[in-house]
Amino acid sequence: MTFDGFFVHSIVRELRAQLLNGRIMKIYQPFEQELQIVVRSNRQNQRLAASIHPVYYHINLTEERPSNPTHAPMFCMLLRKHLENALILDIRQVDNDRIIEFELSGRDELGDLQNYLLIFELMGRHSNILLVNQAKETIIDCIKHIAPSQNSYRTLQPGAQYVRPPLNEQQTNILALSNTEREHWCLEHAEVLANGQGARIVQGMSTLLAQEVAYWMTHCGMTTIEAMQHLIDQLSSPTPLLIAGDKLNFYAFNLQHLEGVRTEYAHLSALVSQFFAQKVHVDRIKQVSGDLVQKLQQILERNANKLRKLHQDRSVAQNAETYRIKGELLNAYSYQVSKGANQVVLENYYDDNKKILVELDPRKSAVENGQIYFKKYTKYRDALHFIDEQEALTQAENDYLEGILVQLHQADIEDVELIKQELAEQGYGGQRKGTIKKRAKQTTQPRRFRSSDGVMIYVGRNNQQNDELSLKKATKHHWWLHAKNIPGAHVIVESDNPSDQTMTEAAMIAAYYSKFQQSANVPVDAVQAKYLRKPNGAKPGYVIYEGQRTLFVTPEEKKIKHLEIQN
Repeated sequence: MTFDGFFVHSIVRELRAQLLNGRIMKIYQPFEQELQIVVRSNRQNQRLAASIHPVYYHINLTEERPSNPTHAPMFCMLLRKHLENALILDIRQVDNDRIIEFELSGRDELGDLQNYLLIFELMGRHSNILLVNQAKETIIDCIKHIAPSQNSYRTLQPGAQYVRPPLNEQQTNILALSNTEREHWCLEHAEVLANGQGARIVQGMSTLLAQEVAYWMTHCGMTTIEAMQHLIDQLSSPTPLLIAGDKLNFYAFNLQHLEGVRTEYAHLSALVSQFFAQKVHVDRIKQVSGDLVQKLQQILERNANKLRKLHQDRSVAQNAETYRIKGELLNAYSYQVSKGANQVVLENYYDDNKKILVELDPRKSAVENGQIYFKKYTKYRDALHFIDEQEALTQAENDYLEGILVQLHQADIEDVELIKQELAEQGYGGQRKGTIKKRAKQTTQPRRFRSSDGVMIYVGRNNQQNDELSLKKATKHHWWLHAKNIPGAHVIVESDNPSDQTMTEAAMIAAYYSKFQQSANVPVDAVQAKYLRKPNGAKPGYVIYEGQRTLFVTPEEKKIKHLEIQN
């Protein structure tokens, strides 16, 4: 990831053009590590998003509006108190570092004008967002507190003096040098830059950009001075590109020698939003679901151990018939058994009088040993029924939980709360009420698709929607599809007589929203909804059916997304 100082330089230029002299209208903290600020500027509302995720840290303008917690976090409440209706006086980058300062003018709790600094430090796992009293240079609060015991150089807590992160003295901010100074510096460090090691000596330069500068020098015939000047010129007119090769990278400059599909964007913010969209989505799901996935996986592991032990018990219990036979033979041939014997060989009249070895307790008589074998027979005979029952229950629970994991993997933020609610109703709560952060309710609808023939196809997002689609919304002649014997979503084709093309596309959708999303030749069962049955007491989303036909398809994500209708 290349959200380095030069990229920050470009994004700050874009933010200044859009937000400078704007007024802060609303502040949200939709997730623990994210902030969204609505700014009224140039007669329209702009939405600024910032994340301090240790890997996906970024700041950009966005159109996304995620649902917020019903109760705002304390840091968000404090920002609202100080910064709502505040005017943005300046937006600047600190040197060429990944630090952005918003200078703001607002009113304190007494109504007096105060100048604040809202500082975004985008530095990997050390990223933070701080509100600082500009006059006193003290921290009012920050999104992540760092105690003196954790960092001896600077304390990040309310009331502490704000100290900027230490600079690397071996690095030079080339943007702050005059033309003459830059020429001397380039001549002195030409060899390091040509070797692609510019990140060591240039402040704000990433490894990717250092490699690009080296490419200009070694393959494009540029001198060191020309390469640095080209870099500075690019800052004034960046060409945003999303570069998708073996490894996804993005940068504000035209990296000609990198292979991959290139997509141009009008603004850097659009590029950032696109690049982080899926990564941030997955991280948000993890934040909202908490350790739910881990808990479900622990249950599945425990069930796997249980099934292994049940299998071992079954191999023992299957000898129950042998114990019965030995008991009857001891009763029948008790006169042949010597007192105090450890074992005896008898003729098994159940198996053509073949010899069978019978172990004995030498302290007991033949009849008493027979009774011991009858007790073992009764125990293991009953155990077989218990093992069958427990295996069926355990496997059913595994199927249900694996289906939940598939739903969580493919869920949107709003879906997670419904899934957590369902799990709590099924006895998998595990979380104290005080630890659950409720989010603003948003009505979710099933995923919708339109086939090439114009037929509507619906896909359940969770088990509640699966039941509603299959048992209530679908008429008896509509077609129902589901990946065969695989956890996945219910799919309804809203047609009595769909074409083969529509059925194939619906089957691809069913395969895509299943556990075998990345597999080829996935079997998908298709049957009319009138043949669906839900057993009494069955878990949500579970149905049985008969009379199905099976289609084999390979899910193609690009085609499926083309058919999807955005809600």
